Amino acid sequence: MSHTILLLPFIVAFVIFVFRFYARENAASMANPSFLLALGTVLTAALYLVLGVLSSLPPYSSIGFGLIGLVLLGVSIARMFVI
Repeated sequence: MSHTILLLPFIVAFVIFVFRFYARENAASMANPSFLLALGTVLTAALYLVLGVLSSLPPYSSIGFGLIGLVLLGVSIARMFVI
């Protein structure tokens, strides 16, 4: 069964992190938190996809990856408007 809908929060969070990195932080350094969070978002989504292709996802891991995606989405929204 495909759970690719879980990638939606990762994609939205990635777009927001990248927008903030370029628009607000002027892409000054790869050590900026927005760049590192965008990189972490991509790596986490890639890990989910690779484990899914290899059929190595542990039981209930979809819930864990979904929660991680929602947390990253919340952090991206908070960084966009608050921080």
